[in-house]
Amino acid sequence: MKTFTASILSLLVLAISANAVAVDNADDAGVTSFNGTSLDTLEVSPCYWDGTAPFCAGSCPDGYVDCGRSGCGDGACCVTGIKVYCCREDSGEC
Repeated sequence: MKTFTASILSLLVLAISANAVAVDNADDAGVTSFNGTSLDTLEVSPCYWDGTAPFCAGSCPDGYVDCGRSGCGDGACCVTGIKVYCCREDSGEC
């Protein structure tokens, strides 16, 4: 069981590290569009799901309110914890 748990944790660390590098490199590369749409014209939603499966620990930061909770939220389901749907306080979305 310890080997299985260590393997899962190693994979999670690797996935998180790879994602962080990809995001950093996108900024350095001067990315100006996504799927053919200019980043200047993309509409940013005032709400988002917080908490990453499989070990979710969702919470809303200052300036956001808790508008809902789910074990699966935006897709992948939590093994532990919960995802929280957070919206900007001034958005009127809740």
